[in-house]
Amino acid sequence: LNLPKLDIERNLDAEDELVEITKEWLADEGKERDKRIHASDLLDPRKAYWNAQKKEPVTKPMAGNFMVGKVLHAFFSTAMNGKKGLCLKDTDVGGTWDKSLGISFSNDWEKKIKSKDSPHGIPYELKTSRALNEQTNRDLSTYLEQLCIYMAAKMSLVGRLVVLRLMGKNKEKGYGTFPQYRAYEIKWKKKDLDGYRKQIVDAAKLLTKALKLKKPKILPLCRDWKCGEGNCGHWKYCKPEGRYGVTKWKS
Repeated sequence: LNLPKLDIERNLDAEDELVEITKEWLADEGKERDKRIHASDLLDPRKAYWNAQKKEPVTKPMAGNFMVGKVLHAFFSTAMNGKKGLCLKDTDVGGTWDKSLGISFSNDWEKKIKSKDSPHGIPYELKTSRALNEQTNRDLSTYLEQLCIYMAAKMSLVGRLVVLRLMGKNKEKGYGTFPQYRAYEIKWKKKDLDGYRKQIVDAAKLLTKALKLKKPKILPLCRDWKCGEGNCGHWKYCKPEGRYGVTKWKS
């Protein structure tokens, strides 16, 4: 088809409207989340503390990233469980409460292959990545903390990390990039599982104590890449020691 002469102009107002609608949708979806301590809270408990005190404003980057993550997790959960359509339920809302650990959790999928190493099936964790290059084991370590929580909760010596590489280089016929799965088998020993369970219990108790006493500074600082004036909406309330007021953390 031959296009006629068209007047094309970027509409910034329309873009802003789309962002606001996305923020509203994400806020509505978040209402169903279990209000108790969730597995993901233990990754950065200081941030979890402030999330419980004040609702963090959703920025434009957060809205874009959360939207993509939410939808892709919903697709993965729906497809892996053999359901029709797209199910947004149980996507990181804390579907299971573990009294022994003191947390709620919702692993992204569980392959029902039971064995002595995985008595309840193999827990899966889905992550997305925009990296162009293949990730090293060191790169993957930031994804594994949460999977290990699921493995500990399920008393499994085996887990699987699935990374959906959104910009994976095309090594098939053709050119460019396309979304690609990478799946990794994660194993540990029983003593490591037991040790991690203790870490989970201790971290959950400390967060509970901080919330009860209103003392966030007894919690460890968040990971570098989640901290800073431009990265966290709680910056001016948290005032992380050793970082607040330092030039490096103002960007």
